Amino acid sequence: MSRNVQIPMPALRPAVLVASCVMCAIASMSVARAAVNVGTVSAQSAKKNRELLKATNSKLTKKQILKATQTERVISRREINANGPAAGAAQALALAPGIAVRGYGGISGSARYEIAVRGVKVGWSSVNGDVERNGITVLFDGVPMNNLISHNGGWDSNEIPIMQLISGVNVIYGPGNPDTRWFDSVGGTVNFVPVQPTEKANADIGLTYGSDQTEGANLIVNTGTHGGWSTVVAGGFSRNNTFRTGSFSAPSRSSALFAKTVKTFSAGSLSIGGYADDTTEFRPNFIPVNPIPAGPNGSAITVDGTANTPLYSQSTTGYYSSLPEDVWFKQIVVRDRMLYSKLNLDIAPDLTMHDMVWYRHGHRVHWRVDNYNYNGAPPGTVNSEYYNPRSDTYGNRVSFDWALPMDLVKAGASWINQTYSTPYTGYNETYGTSPANPVQYNNDTLTNTYLTGFVQDAISPIKSFTITPGIAAVDFQTQFFNNGASYTPPGATNQTVAPSDSKVFTRLEPSVGAVFRVTPHWSLYGNGAETYQNPGDNAFGAYSGSNAINLGSLKPVKSVDYELGTRFLLRHAGLLRHFVMNADVYRDRLSNETLATYISTGGNFATTEFASASATYQGLNVSAQDSPSWHWHVFGNVAVTRAHFDSYVPSGSTQNYAGYPVSYSPDLTAALGLNYRVAFGSYLVSPGVSDQYTGSQYLFSNVANAPTNNVQMPSYNIVNTQVAVKAGTDVFGLSSVTVTVGITNLLNKRYDPIEYLTSGGYFGGNSAGAVLADPGAPRQYFINLNARF
Repeated sequence: MSRNVQIPMPALRPAVLVASCVMCAIASMSVARAAVNVGTVSAQSAKKNRELLKATNSKLTKKQILKATQTERVISRREINANGPAAGAAQALALAPGIAVRGYGGISGSARYEIAVRGVKVGWSSVNGDVERNGITVLFDGVPMNNLISHNGGWDSNEIPIMQLISGVNVIYGPGNPDTRWFDSVGGTVNFVPVQPTEKANADIGLTYGSDQTEGANLIVNTGTHGGWSTVVAGGFSRNNTFRTGSFSAPSRSSALFAKTVKTFSAGSLSIGGYADDTTEFRPNFIPVNPIPAGPNGSAITVDGTANTPLYSQSTTGYYSSLPEDVWFKQIVVRDRMLYSKLNLDIAPDLTMHDMVWYRHGHRVHWRVDNYNYNGAPPGTVNSEYYNPRSDTYGNRVSFDWALPMDLVKAGASWINQTYSTPYTGYNETYGTSPANPVQYNNDTLTNTYLTGFVQDAISPIKSFTITPGIAAVDFQTQFFNNGASYTPPGATNQTVAPSDSKVFTRLEPSVGAVFRVTPHWSLYGNGAETYQNPGDNAFGAYSGSNAINLGSLKPVKSVDYELGTRFLLRHAGLLRHFVMNADVYRDRLSNETLATYISTGGNFATTEFASASATYQGLNVSAQDSPSWHWHVFGNVAVTRAHFDSYVPSGSTQNYAGYPVSYSPDLTAALGLNYRVAFGSYLVSPGVSDQYTGSQYLFSNVANAPTNNVQMPSYNIVNTQVAVKAGTDVFGLSSVTVTVGITNLLNKRYDPIEYLTSGGYFGGNSAGAVLADPGAPRQYFINLNARF
């Protein structure tokens, strides 16, 4: 079916119509109240600019979290700095409780990492086995960055490569309440809050150098407030080579630019922001953990794929060794362009409107050439692929806060539309084929419209107790177009066999949260929610060349999440001076999962296999921090997770892997850190050390397209340390200069954060069933100079 042929979409369901009517009623009421109270509003004294600017900064505070009915965490600038200036978005979350991070790039913002929040994941670690690959909504300044439908590349951590542009990170664990929930928030929501406009003019400049030719620079300039206007402009770049050894340095580079202007006025504020990022990296190849000699299934796996050369493995060619560039390389390009505006308007003394409009353009390039398996391969064999998907997303979210004597009512609606195209070519230049004249081809397009309406009421019958019931209506509309069915280049085979089609899911999402403040410094809370997520693109037929797609039986992903917790926020209580503690237990069941796994098959490069699954995550998180004196700051957390499949049935199989552990879900993670500071005249010296522990994890098997219950990765812990020296000065307009020197993986621990059982397609030969790995980075150092004006 041609891309231009329109597939009729079912009409909006009653739940969405009801939500729309609720929003219309609220909007009408708002306009009426505004008309009545316009004199009151205009007669109010103007608020101070700094108070309004502070309101535009969406970082959570510890006092706000104490009163929350859901598990929340704010990651401060100090915690972001703990991993060094070259670290990216994923490393910023690594020290947070209940969050596990893994990837192949060491301390680098250019590499892609996978982030798991209480076991539910976002990002890509290059291996299969995730129950929910895009179960966390990632926001930039409150604006969603996730692709609405893409299973692979829904969000990549290197979309935020320059962490100097980020002032803090807000984390909501689990779906939470409707007013903070988005389309991928079945497991949580992570909001990266960039630097914000300030009342006073200032500037920061930073320079970084480190191991593996790591270099970076960043600049932040704030204009200060002039006539109610304030602007911040920030940008930076970084580049580095791989820590892997071999003839290919695999250079990577990233850059990011951000700007935001805020206009404050007596009744609110208006802000306009823009963000752009570009990353180009060479992804390292997997390496066998143990040597693979020749055997009944094929040849030995050697360092260049030819006989009579050394066996390629961590124990023979070196723990960090890699293949030559002319044997194997894979280049990844990730780009974002975002533009958004936010309006906060006091319509009446007790009624506020929030309106956010945004546009996001996403673009990826995936270019791989694999000569390892193709020496002497027959004509028509594919050894190269070029895949460059792109998306354009438009959205509008409107909400109202209505403050009543014992209630805070929040209601809103959102509309998001995205067009996502996924052109792919497979070729082999040895036999005269190319991206323009491929052997394999597909060009799928998916168009999505997501509608949401919600209302929640935070009811406080007494000052110390709040209960927040809520209801949301979601509507997921998907149109899938197999463009290759109408045009495929001559001589090429269309890799997508599913026909063009469409599907609409409409569901109600009930939730309730409650918090009881036992004392002003101690609270108990709980939250429960039933939420839904649209399936990924593969489930609608995208890139599928061997599996029949049955949209009639397809269901949206369902999450049923419960949590109970307690919080303490103590000041000057005995030995405790600034003590913060949170403990929570949770249970999250994910069902109706349609899992896609990508299996390498030599000449066909990869096939998409499916499985239907449901899983349960449950666990305990405990975190605490304190500054017992001006000199000392200590923090620590521990997370215990038990995750298992309630069902896992591969397509075409009758075997159910129910009860098997969910792959790549550590049973225990923990972190401990200590910081000290001391003044010597005008110098402030601040050393610090942190230790991160990741427990054992079960591997996924590409051989069986299933989880395992008898093959585990070993646990590991990584120690990082750094010392910062800050000097106050008034030379050349400088207010301070800070030099930071640090070492990551101080003990030079050898560990593999990523492993899997290969089906044999990656290297061919006798490799089926072998463990392939991406090693973690060895000891690395960095030095950073930061000047503030």
